[in-house]
Amino acid sequence: MEKILLSTYLVKITKDKNDLVLSQFAGEEDFFNFCDGFFKKIFSVIQKSMDAKDSTTIHLSLDEMPIVDEKKRCIYGFLSSGVGGENYKIKDTDTNIEMFAVKSNHAAFRDVFFYLQIPKNKTVGALILQRKSRFGIKTAFLKGINLYSRNLGYQGFHIQINNVIHGQVYRKMINEGNLKKIEFIKRKIPKYIEQYYRKNGEVDKIPGTLKTTMSASKLPDNFKEFVDRLFSTKRNDRIELKDIGDDFEEIEFELELNGKKKTFYVAHRSRIQPDIDVSNEIERDSNGNPTIDSLVEQCDSLIKEVIYQ
Repeated sequence: MEKILLSTYLVKITKDKNDLVLSQFAGEEDFFNFCDGFFKKIFSVIQKSMDAKDSTTIHLSLDEMPIVDEKKRCIYGFLSSGVGGENYKIKDTDTNIEMFAVKSNHAAFRDVFFYLQIPKNKTVGALILQRKSRFGIKTAFLKGINLYSRNLGYQGFHIQINNVIHGQVYRKMINEGNLKKIEFIKRKIPKYIEQYYRKNGEVDKIPGTLKTTMSASKLPDNFKEFVDRLFSTKRNDRIELKDIGDDFEEIEFELELNGKKKTFYVAHRSRIQPDIDVSNEIERDSNGNPTIDSLVEQCDSLIKEVIYQ
């Protein structure tokens, strides 16, 4: 069944390098109402922009208007996002028969859940986007809303969407959550399988990936202390564990807090994504799709526990 990954972001508006109060960012202009106008715009006209590498056209629209909750000051629904600009064919993989010829003015769209909350009298808002693939929903949203701002005449205002700092998320999850899994990873494997069990002597190695995994519903606290010590201090590309006389290219570990899971990397911190796995906490309909109510519930929880902690 499809994993449900929710990515957490902070929303800010700056002018002259100063953070502005969102509920009155331009005089009495409320960013909550501004965003409502933006969604109405892309509901009527598909927004086109380029991806972060300026190589692919990304389309952003709404198939139906989102829910606007003025009391909670949140807007949520499904963004319809897709990529296009190329000619290619769609085939039936069982028969190899061409089903459709895609032209450059066509785009393949996916519906992606979003949840936006703009508090009053604060300089920071919250945006949560469902992550389904890597075609750049965040980039499309950011470029689209800034273009909308410029077209309305808001010169000098810059809307920013930033990843929630993973260090803050990590500290909360390591302190209050459970350690579910540790993976010790080497990028070399024995040339001969018999050498894997050899206790002594030299081992011929070839390129490959060797993983040693330890997992449980809750690993002991001393395991958690071990990964916390590594993650808090390690900055090298290779991890040497002197106590056991071995070294690794990477150590991955998974933390869980209130049913939400996230993977962290000791050596390559840049791989840490802003998404959190909430699959186990989501209710699904008869077709296996997540229900709106359970998505909203998880977004409210993430905002409270991760973004506004």
